[in-house]
Amino acid sequence: MRRSPLRSTVRFSHHPQALIIPDDIRDTMAAHIAARHPHEAGGYLACTRRDSRLYATDHVPLDNVSPRPRRRFVATDTGAIPAGPRVFYHSHTAASTPSGLTGTDRQNIRDRFALVVFAPHGEPYSYRLFRLGLFNWQEVPVMGEASQEEPARLPRLV
Repeated sequence: MRRSPLRSTVRFSHHPQALIIPDDIRDTMAAHIAARHPHEAGGYLACTRRDSRLYATDHVPLDNVSPRPRRRFVATDTGAIPAGPRVFYHSHTAASTPSGLTGTDRQNIRDRFALVVFAPHGEPYSYRLFRLGLFNWQEVPVMGEASQEEPARLPRLV
């Protein structure tokens, strides 16, 4: 039996190995988070896929309509939500939820990717991305990208 050469030459993982956020998009996202502090802020990062990575290409901020905006981020669909691939993000401002997904996050986030930005004083301090798997959330590295430099991991709290 003869094997097709295409079957064995390219192996493609359908799970992104990292999220790359260029400096200008990270600055825009950070400004949105700082402007809403002490309330939680959030929105989407529109992305493209290159190789095994997601690259943020645009920032789409959303308003927080939660009745408890200091402890929770809730948004409504404004029609501005980008098509996939995309990453939903929101900030955590309380020391009790520094940088991981809370139980409420796990139950209510319906997107495949969730970026938690810990910003206790308004400026981002930690970035953690989670991908929804078949049964649970799995962490994916978040990298920054300066103009001509190799991507470096963004700060992350344990």
